[in-house]
Amino acid sequence: MSTPVLRARDLGARAGADRLLSGVDLDVLPGRVTAVIGASGSGKTTLGLALQGENRPGIALTGAVRLHDTDLLGLPTARRRAARATAIGYLPQHPAAVLNPVRRVGGVLDELASVRHPARAQRAEAVAEALESARVDSGALRRYPHQLSGGQQQRAALAQALVGRPAVLVLDEPATGLDTITKSEIAGTLAGLSALGTGIVLLTHDLGLARRLAHDVAVLRDGRVCEIGPADQVLTSPDHPYTRSLLAAAPGPPAIARISGAESGLHAERIGKTARNGKKLLETVDLRVPPGRRVAIVGRSGAGKTTLARCLAGLTRPDTGRIRLDGVPLSPGIRGRDRRERTRIQYVHQDSRASFDEFRSVAAQLARTARLARGLGREQARAEAERALEQLGLTASQIARRPNALSGGQLQRAALALALLADPAVLICDEITSGQDPATRAALLGRLAGTAAGLVLISHDLSAVAGIADEVHVLDEGRRVEHAPTRVLLSRPRTAPARALIGNADLDDSDG
Repeated sequence: MSTPVLRARDLGARAGADRLLSGVDLDVLPGRVTAVIGASGSGKTTLGLALQGENRPGIALTGAVRLHDTDLLGLPTARRRAARATAIGYLPQHPAAVLNPVRRVGGVLDELASVRHPARAQRAEAVAEALESARVDSGALRRYPHQLSGGQQQRAALAQALVGRPAVLVLDEPATGLDTITKSEIAGTLAGLSALGTGIVLLTHDLGLARRLAHDVAVLRDGRVCEIGPADQVLTSPDHPYTRSLLAAAPGPPAIARISGAESGLHAERIGKTARNGKKLLETVDLRVPPGRRVAIVGRSGAGKTTLARCLAGLTRPDTGRIRLDGVPLSPGIRGRDRRERTRIQYVHQDSRASFDEFRSVAAQLARTARLARGLGREQARAEAERALEQLGLTASQIARRPNALSGGQLQRAALALALLADPAVLICDEITSGQDPATRAALLGRLAGTAAGLVLISHDLSAVAGIADEVHVLDEGRRVEHAPTRVLLSRPRTAPARALIGNADLDDSDG
């Protein structure tokens, strides 16, 4: 195993009689991401500072923090800061803490780059690289921090952390204030930095980000590490009761389901469908959706996206092909599937009214789903329904209404809550973002990103696809013409239909 670039041993922190950290041992290895998770007040931010040998006023540190062979806690302040200046990059939870309010962003970046690169050309190259990695527009170089939005300030602070090309990055809630697309891009940047050898400490409440990036996870409780280990173990099968409670309290199911074998999830093979007039709606389409995988289906109107979604759900019978769930063949039509099979694949229609009885309140219909699908009692089912709807921004007075009293966007969110309450193995969403305002859309996508179900996202909204999908399949005239990981397909499409879709999409940052 690699030698740690940063190592904490028996690290402690006290504020008077209060113990903030106690006995923390942590190794930061080159090329690995260590996520530190825990409830608010568990000591994550204190730990992030202590790993740099720093502390807030009134806090005393004990133990050892070694950067390579240097114990940071044993150095005078000036020497400690000089030792870590080019070795550790830091992004605080609140970017204003590191953005100088009276200096333009570009001047600060140039000064930070000069610590490692005295030549002007090298400094300019380092600044440009940091801006690109942090997804900061070059126009921000001429601005003061107060002229940037919250998300832009977050990315400017990240650029400051990256400009010195540090060996270690300590990131405290790096996704705060970022829209889903930029968050995904930043996650990709961090994954790339890790692959190039940077050791990363990720302090976060965002379990989705931890699942995506972390190699190892440390769970902090009341200043102590109560569990530490590989991410796929800690975030799916934790040993400590506190970790289990932490994951269970997160929105959505607590962890992405562990894939047990090649048969897990939804498999559709050679699906074909022909209209009565002889037109080919689908032609030998293959699709695989393992547990926890987010698969987007894109294409022009009429390409066959909704037909494919309806075939997967059993609402339209394919003429050819077969569909299996966890290795078990499913009837091509929904009437041939038993209640459990129907429950395990949930379909959120493009027209959300199709999901509801127009004569009963939304809350009553969701509670009924929770009772039938999960066996909950009446009161518990009602509470679960209210919680699911609240997570998607719907109020008690809204959900007491009948479906026709809700707006299209509200009804879309209610339909998603209805599907999620069934605790499905596969969730199929057809144009789920079409009726949402930007803020609600971001919350909805965050909720989808947190589900452990396999997700099939049918969408024209490529910015939503970029934000949450793991892979994209392109349909054209009923055929799958291309599929690839999301970042690959959106940046380097190979086929003319994919290039046309992406060329006409607005994937710009709208964080403003």
